[in-house]
Amino acid sequence: MLFQPPVFETIFRTPVEHRLVIRGSRSRGAPLDGVRWYHDEFDAAGALVARYETYDETDAAGQARCGWRRYDAAGRLAARHEVAMRWSALVALKQSRRGAEIALQRAGIPSSSAPLSRRVLAA
Repeated sequence: MLFQPPVFETIFRTPVEHRLVIRGSRSRGAPLDGVRWYHDEFDAAGALVARYETYDETDAAGQARCGWRRYDAAGRLAARHEVAMRWSALVALKQSRRGAEIALQRAGIPSSSAPLSRRVLAA
């Protein structure tokens, strides 16, 4: 299978004057299978605007999913979006990586604004 990772700037709708910097990624194998990416978004002045966690995985219950979470500079969950399939299946369904990226752009606002744990921010 050919794996084409998403263009994260497209999914997050990062303004052209902002920088999106990858902080790292983590992968894991069976029975939980997947990968997570961590990004920081900086404005034109270099100030932290947001942090992102993006994932493509099969969870403990065997459910496939991919999506993202956006945290504001203070660590509060600001938006999220998830689809119930792996990234490769979404690309196949939309018949292109660009189509899959557009499908992942929709954002839902969380019901809670609790700060993100230090463990995830440090990842």
